[in-house]
Amino acid sequence: MKKAVLSLSFIFILLLSACAAAAMAPQNTEYDMVMGGDAASESAAREKANAPSDSALPEPAVNPADRIVLMDASLTLVVNDPADAASKITDMAFAKGGWVVESNITQSIYGAAGEKYYAGQISIRVPADTADQLKATLAEIEALAVEVKSRSLNGRDVTAEYTDAQSRLRNLRASQDRLLKIMETAADPEDVLAVESQLRQVMGEIEVLEGQINYYDTASKYSLVSISLQPFIPSQPISIGGWHPEGVAKEALEDLIHGLQNLVDFLIRLGICGVPALLAIALFVTPFILVTRYFVRRYNKRHPPKPSA
Repeated sequence: MKKAVLSLSFIFILLLSACAAAAMAPQNTEYDMVMGGDAASESAAREKANAPSDSALPEPAVNPADRIVLMDASLTLVVNDPADAASKITDMAFAKGGWVVESNITQSIYGAAGEKYYAGQISIRVPADTADQLKATLAEIEALAVEVKSRSLNGRDVTAEYTDAQSRLRNLRASQDRLLKIMETAADPEDVLAVESQLRQVMGEIEVLEGQINYYDTASKYSLVSISLQPFIPSQPISIGGWHPEGVAKEALEDLIHGLQNLVDFLIRLGICGVPALLAIALFVTPFILVTRYFVRRYNKRHPPKPSA
């Protein structure tokens, strides 16, 4: 009997062990699956992190012909007649389909002699769809000069700003259309006022962007050229370490001429004003002298000097 009980107990233990082993097997498999899934997710995340993102991708290349570039030029010219040069530059700008932005001609004085000369500044906009067209215009302007003292050409690429302004303008116009539709269906006066306020703000931003885009369009097709016009003075070109000997000689000659002019002016004034003045003085003094001499002689006759012993 005891052996039967022990046999049954042993069999029961074996069954429990088998059940426990069977129960443990699914748990281990599930654990492996979860860990495998996490590992796969981690690997995928690592690959995704190593892969270049959309923001890191290079921007698509822009065709150079489609770029918006603002070209500005600046010249400093020495000319024989700044006023005449400014007039010719104005005619040149109009002939090319451009216009004058600003023009100033002023008068100044040069040297000790007080010689007058003109100098000025003129800014124009001329068509410049290509760099060669702008260079040709600059060459025509420089042909008017005796000397080109400085020349600069600057370009600014505003393609990104131009594209961004157009995108924002499209979005604002879409918002404007939505606000107009809301305003048409709004019945509450407070809602109408609120929508109208937002609409005015959107319309103001639209006007600003339209002005900016128009400026880019105009500035990219018409370059700004600023020209400083200086007079040509012959004594200026020669310079030795900042010393201008011909200028000093000219000033010395001017001083001599001024001195002679002053001397001649003095003699002329003396002849015109001095001689009559001397005659008038003589007319008043001569009678006094004669009367004085008469009384002196009469006194000497009445009181002759005593002879010395």
